[in-house]
Amino acid sequence: MPGNEAGRFTSGELEFASFWVRNGPMLRRVGHGVLIALSVLVWGYSLWGLLDAYAISYPRESRITREIALNQQLLAGLATDIPQNVSLSSVDVYQTTDGRFDMSVELTNPNGQWWAEFNYHFNLSGEQTPIQNGYVLPQNKQILTQLGYKPKTPGGRSATLIIDNVRWHRVDPSVVGSSYKNYLGERLALSFQDLKYDTNITLGTTKVGQSSFTLVNNAAYGFWSLELVVRLYRGGSVVAVNSIKLDKILPGERRPIQLTWLDNVPSVTQTEIIPQVNVLDSSVFLPTKYFSP
Repeated sequence: MPGNEAGRFTSGELEFASFWVRNGPMLRRVGHGVLIALSVLVWGYSLWGLLDAYAISYPRESRITREIALNQQLLAGLATDIPQNVSLSSVDVYQTTDGRFDMSVELTNPNGQWWAEFNYHFNLSGEQTPIQNGYVLPQNKQILTQLGYKPKTPGGRSATLIIDNVRWHRVDPSVVGSSYKNYLGERLALSFQDLKYDTNITLGTTKVGQSSFTLVNNAAYGFWSLELVVRLYRGGSVVAVNSIKLDKILPGERRPIQLTWLDNVPSVTQTEIIPQVNVLDSSVFLPTKYFSP
């Protein structure tokens, strides 16, 4: 009937309306509580992110960045402190009398605080020369030689240098003091005067060449033994190499030296003398009792 409005609802709808009337305020409070809790969580998460980014993680991460930068600096320092390779010239080979060969090669050590010891020999077109001991001082050059080697088979030759068993040593400040350069200059203060190369020397029935000069030890140190490598130049090229070993060089000593060449090398324009002594080995120096008054 038109006046019976209640008949339009089902029993389920009436029960739901009754439940909402009884519990609506509580449900609204629960809903508000859930919204507040979600807002608190969202704002709390946002605030925690800001706090972590600027107050907690940032200082820690900035320390990590600084540590990485510091480690990079340390690695760079270690890289520069590693000894650099010694540079080598090409091996020069000189054919002399009686089918013999002289070989020489120049080593240059660019390191300021490292020196090296090693074993070496030459490979002369497949033939191995005897093994020798060598060294090269910091920021110095060393001439390695094999003189008078007679190969088993005759003919012109080329050679390569073979280096084995390299041992690097750091310069010890307790030995050289504050300056290795000064240490070297004080101990290896050698000079060579009156250099002359003579081609009119007769040995038996053969004319040979002879180098003569005066060794002057300007240092306050003497040596048990000193090797001098002598190179003859024609223009800008080395045309012959030889060496001589001297015993007991005294401080302040002047010693005339004569070195005979088995070949009479013509047209020599310059003589170079290179002293070879390991001044970082204390055993090479003469004790003072040998030259003190």
